[in-house]
Amino acid sequence: MKKKLESFLVCADFSNDIPVLVVGTKVENGINIINTFQGEEAEELYHKLIDKKGEK
Repeated sequence: MKKKLESFLVCADFSNDIPVLVVGTKVENGINIINTFQGEEAEELYHKLIDKKGEK
């Protein structure tokens, strides 16, 4: 993989029955959505991103 520095924006919405996690990047006129996850997969990814190692 070619070396580069990239930042991602992550939005997590757990206010409804089905959790949603959205990943995007900032572009000139807004946000470019890269991927979305829902349900159990969204929750798992959310915890992988925010939980400190060794904690759950």
